[in-house]
This record gives sequence, structure tokens and C-alpha cells, in this order.
Amino acid sequence: MKNKLLIILFLFLLSFPAWLMSGGKYHIDLSGVNTEVLRGHLDLGGRSISGEIIDVNSFYIERNGEPYIPVIAEFHYSRYPREYWDEQIKKIKAGGVTVVASYVFWNLHEFKEGEFDWSGNLDLRHFVELCGKNGLDVIVRIGPFAHGEMRNGGLPDWLYGRPIEVRSNDPAYLYYVNRLYHQIGDQLSGLMFKDNGPIIGIQIENEYQHSAAPWAFTYQGAPRENTVARRDVDITQIGVGVNEFGNEFAGLGRDHMKTLKMFAIEAGMETPIYTATGWGYATIVEKGSIPVMAGYAYPFWVPDNRPSPFYLFKNIHKNPDYSPVSYDVNLYPSMAAELGTGIAVTYSRRPRVPGESFLPMMVRTVGSGTNGLGFYMYHGGTTPSIGNFFMTEGFGLANKSYDYQSPIGEFGKTSKGYYPLKLINYFLQGYGNVLAPFYPVLPESNESISPDNTETLRYAIRTDGMSGFIFMHNFQDRIAMPDHRDLHINVNTIEGTFRFPHNGTFTLKSEASGIFPFNLDFDGVFIHQATAQPFMRFENDGRVYHVMVAIEGFHPQLVLNGDTDVSGTGIKTELINGRKVVSFPDDRLSEMVSNDVSFLVIPYEMALKAWLTGKAGNQHLIISNALVLEDEKSLSLISDHQTEICVRVYPAIRDLRSGEANVNKLEQELASVSGWILSIDPKEPVLQLIPSGDRHFVLRAEQLDMNGFNDVFITFDYRGDRAVCMMNGELMTDHLYTSAPWTIGLKRYVEMLKDHEMYFYFIPMRSDAPYLSWLDEEVIPDFGERREFLEIKEPEISVEYRIDIMIEKD
Repeated sequence: MKNKLLIILFLFLLSFPAWLMSGGKYHIDLSGVNTEVLRGHLDLGGRSISGEIIDVNSFYIERNGEPYIPVIAEFHYSRYPREYWDEQIKKIKAGGVTVVASYVFWNLHEFKEGEFDWSGNLDLRHFVELCGKNGLDVIVRIGPFAHGEMRNGGLPDWLYGRPIEVRSNDPAYLYYVNRLYHQIGDQLSGLMFKDNGPIIGIQIENEYQHSAAPWAFTYQGAPRENTVARRDVDITQIGVGVNEFGNEFAGLGRDHMKTLKMFAIEAGMETPIYTATGWGYATIVEKGSIPVMAGYAYPFWVPDNRPSPFYLFKNIHKNPDYSPVSYDVNLYPSMAAELGTGIAVTYSRRPRVPGESFLPMMVRTVGSGTNGLGFYMYHGGTTPSIGNFFMTEGFGLANKSYDYQSPIGEFGKTSKGYYPLKLINYFLQGYGNVLAPFYPVLPESNESISPDNTETLRYAIRTDGMSGFIFMHNFQDRIAMPDHRDLHINVNTIEGTFRFPHNGTFTLKSEASGIFPFNLDFDGVFIHQATAQPFMRFENDGRVYHVMVAIEGFHPQLVLNGDTDVSGTGIKTELINGRKVVSFPDDRLSEMVSNDVSFLVIPYEMALKAWLTGKAGNQHLIISNALVLEDEKSLSLISDHQTEICVRVYPAIRDLRSGEANVNKLEQELASVSGWILSIDPKEPVLQLIPSGDRHFVLRAEQLDMNGFNDVFITFDYRGDRAVCMMNGELMTDHLYTSAPWTIGLKRYVEMLKDHEMYFYFIPMRSDAPYLSWLDEEVIPDFGERREFLEIKEPEISVEYRIDIMIEKD
């Protein structure tokens, strides 16, 4: 009997996956990776009059011959007040973004047929110029159909009911589209890349032959009537999804997309990059556009609320999300346009997107082979209206708010998810040229992972077979993940096998992520492997600086050649198996210098407060508990109710000055870092927020003075159905309750508040509300015998201070 049991155990072990043997030991083989790249087959690319070149090959974009990975933030100019565009663009840049994308909503610009409006909040040209002034490139999404949760998806009302097949090559439709494109082209004249302008790309249409919006004329209870050519009705769906049955009209679709690109070029919109929706069998401009991808883990357009596949590593180049697709994946790079950093909600479906979800999705997507990140939305806004004539898509969405739970919200306030995203955004700025040519390789263990698998390490490697980056994360939407403890990975390369980490093990904490390099040259310092994450690379006065992040659960080390000379502060070195292993503390700043190249290692929480400032060749890292915005000659510190702000600058500078704050220099643990504390006197805004009954508040702020404030916010922590903000008989904004508080910024309303009161009205949630299953369990009330429930806690009034500073170098 004993022998029989031993045989059964032996057979069981033989069938057990090799990657689960020996406790936390994993294995991956990189030796067979294919890094072939096709060139010259795409009708893309261009040269500026100054000689700058952008090219596109089958795997990545090149800029002046160097691989380039754009980081793209969606921000709709028409959904934000013009007078604050510059400040918000600076916030976007501070987050590590390099490109701004924005829809041109046709129905806003041509509300009445033949009458175009490019003024005020619709001044597209001014918006693009501000992006360029702040050093950001631009991708203009010119439609004609946009979607974007806009009324009719952006098509004007006056098209409805005419004998016209919209979104087709119907000559009548093309007449109006051509007129629109020439209007846009006139607005953007001289701003194209070829003219040394900031516009590097144009998106043609959106979700063509894949998705549509409802016409606003649809009647309640009637079947949805969508903004789509009649022939495409059966292949059109709601929102982003999978199309399993193909497209019998794909040929006609390709002709239409080709026609739209031709119209755009004839209208003066000639750029090196054209994009078109690639997901779910949408139709692109074959060999004339990059098919851009999407990933929404918390969509509102699906009926269930189940864990998504968007946290599972894959070869996303060969197998895009929402496959099958309409194009040959071997011809184009994988580039994302709509990765769901947030989501809108509808009355009946209210997913809440936690900020903790943003970074792991991006680590998964880049680790899977994407060579362009596009965040939708990165900056929320407010959908414009004409009085109480609402321009929001008629699908149960908020009538005004387009906060989208995004990294920067409806009123310009940064959310929790804004800060972790900087870790990958700045990484792609500093190391994207190294990463872009590396192909994704997946371990055997990846085959067994489904969204509900909480035990197996989620990781992938991008590599050329010898060098690369290890990507890993430990997050899944709607599921709590345990810490993965005492792990190591055996990595087989073309030249042999190494162990990660070099000695000991690592723990990947719940919700954490990491990106770790191996066998790479960092400006003359060869790193065999690192258990600290590369964050920023910059230069200052001819010297190169690398900033790396200590991730909790990983003892931060750099493994170098045994004969590498190093010096530094706070580091320890030892020889292990012929390698020089440099160890750093994980709870404070430390620095290593080798070959005149500096490596600063900072704790994770400090990295969330780190900002890269200055122009190329003259940059500084600033670590501050305030948001750091950059102007041409000064910096602005935006603090959230804090009257004391700590500022560290690396490399060290001689002095820091401010005309608005008391400045005191602080001693620092590193001679290469200088630090100061800035303090200002607290100030209270002059306003009255008066409760009226159990459902109303009245705001009186006729004497509200923004001098000394960057903004003033009111936060309502409530549990209910929804809330609205009214003033002068018009809806200013609204809120569908999503388990989280509601915050309203007052800066944009200061002039109106001088003459009008603002009213806040809250509606109770009902026990039979259709969205209850979408809310966080802890906020769902015990209704008991009640049919309705409303709870409003004491509202919180908070302020943002703004302090301008100047830094002086030695």
C-alpha cells in the first residue's frame, strides 16, 4: 500500500507544472524570441522643415532614427473652460505625458448648418498652440464621428432625417464631411509637424463599422436608432467589444476610410501619423493608418460586472485586445488610444474605477508589447450645453459631468490614480527608446492564468533574447489579490541562464507592480540586473542621471560587473559569484556614482511625489508634497490645503526663492540633494454653505475672492441616487453616485457667484434601484422597511494654494 501511494505521488509530481515546483520558483525561456521588423511598407511618416523625421515600422514608431513610445493623454478642450487650458496642460505634462489627444466634436462647432464656431471654449487652434508652447505633441481626432459620450456621437442634429447615409461614401454625406475637414484644416494651418508644429497625428473617424451612438431623436421605449449607415446596422454594437462574426461590408468600409484620409490631406491635415480604431473588427486605412487599440476593465456598456482579461499578460501585438481584428497584425505596431483610466457611468450601471487599477493595467499592456500608451480619459471635463439643452449622449449618462473618474478630474483636481501613472509615463520617456524594439515573451505559467486566478505570478519579459525588462503586477479588477511571497525567476537567455533576483527572493505585494532591467547598458554602466525600477533618465550640465524606485518587497540592488568602480552615499557593495552587488536602502534616498553616471534610488512613496522639470540637457528632479507645474522661467507649487511644502531638488542647486512664502533651507542626507521648507499663512475662503431641509444646500459666495487660492472645492460625502448643481436656472454639473464623494471646484463660477446663489440638490436612492449591485458593498444601506435612503455628511470645504518659485543653479 505504501509503495502504491509513493507511485501515485510520483505521477502527480510529474504532471505538476514545472513553474510551481520548488516553492516560488518560475522559469522563462527567451532564447527563441523573434525580433523581425518590417520597414517601408506603410504610407506613414514625414519630415519637418527643420529636418526632424518620424517613421513607422511594423513594431514601433521612430523619431529621428530612434525608437519612440508616445504617452498620450485624452483631454477634450471643448469640455473645459478656455481660461484654464494652460494650467491643465501643464498638469498633464507634469504627469509624464508627451502627447495630448482631443476630439473635434462636429455638432459643437456646426450646431446650425453652415455656421461654424471656433471661439471661446471651442478655439481648437489656441488649444493646440498651448500644447505646443508647453512642449507637448498633439493628435487631433477629427471625426466626423467621434462618440466620446457626446450627443449623436458628435454628428450634428441637422443631419438627422435627411435622405443621407451617414458614415458612408454617400456623396451627400461626403459633401458635409469635406466642408468640415476644410474648416478644421483652416484652423490648424501651420501647426502640422511638417511646418514644425506640434500636430504629429490625425485620427480618422472612430470605431468605424464597430460602434455607434444613439441619435438623440430616439424615443423612450423604442428600439435604439444609431448613427450608422443602414448597411452596417447588424455589425454595429454599443461600446467597445468583440466582433466574432466579421464584416461583409469591410471593402466598402476600407474605401470610406481611404476617402476620409484623402479629404484630410486635401484640407491641409498632412501628418506623419494617421490612426484609426483597430479593435473589434473596426475598419482602418490599410497601410495608411496605425490601428489603435483599447482596454476597458470597468465598462458601463456591458450588463455584467465581472473580472476582465485586461490584467493578464499576452502578446498584444500578435493577439490584440478585442480580437479578432480586420487587419494583418504583422504590418503595424501595437499602439493604444483608449486605455480606461476611469470610465463614465450611466443611471443603471455605475462601475467605480479605483486609482490603484491604473498603473497595473499599463504595466501589463506595455509588458505585453504595446509601443504607445493612450489614456482615455486622462483629464475629465464638463459637457457643454445650450441652456438646459444637453449635448451628452442619450444613454443614461450624466447630463453635464464628464469627470470619467480620470487621473485629473472634471474640475482639474488630481485623483489618487494620477500619481502612480507617473512611474510608467516617465519610464517610457526615459527608456522607451531602449524598450520599443524588445518583443514580448510569456512564461509557460501564463497559459494557466484566468482573471480569477489569484495564485500564479503575472509577469512577462520584453527582450531581444539577451537584454530586456521584466514586467510584473499583482492586481485584478473586482478581486482581492494576496501577496506573492518568496519568489524567484530563472531566465534563460541566448547566452545562458540567470536568476532573478541575483540572490534571495522577492515578494510582490497585493496591487503592486514592477519593471526591472537586465543585461542593459545605462550610459556606460552595464547592469546585469536590478531589483529597483528605472523611473527617469535626464541630463544636467553634460552629466547623466538615472532615478530608480525601490518597490516594496524587493530589496533594491544593482548587479554590476565585478570590476566596476562605484562610490556613493547610503550604499553597500559586495562581490557575489563574481558580480559586484550594490545594495540600497528602501526607505530613504541613496545614490551610487559610476563612470560619472549617477543613480539615485528613491522609495516608492517618494516617487509618487517626484517631478522632472527643465529643458533637455538642463533638467532637475524635484520631490515635493505639492504638484509641480512648469512655466518658461519659474515653477508653481499647487498644494492641497497644505501650508507647509517640502521641496527637494536633485542635482543640488544654490538657492530657491519665492515672493509668496517663507523659505527655510533644510539639511539633506545626500550632498547632491538640496531641500527647503516653504510656509504660507492659512487663509479661509469667504462663503456660506447653508443646509436647507434634508436634501438641499445653498451656496452664497458673492464675496469669494480667489486671490491667494488656486481653487476652492466643496466635497459632499453622501450616499444617494444622484445630485445636481444649479445656478441661475441652469444645470452647472451633476453627479451619479458611484460609492465615492462628489467634489465641485468653484474657480470657474466665481463671476457668476457674485450675482447668483448656487443650489445643490440630492435625490435618495431607492431599494429597487438597478445600480445597487454596481456599488461597493460597504456603501449599500440597510433599507429595512424603507423604500428610500439618503445620507449627507457635513460638507468639506478645502482650498488649493499656489506658490511660485525660482531655482538658482550654482
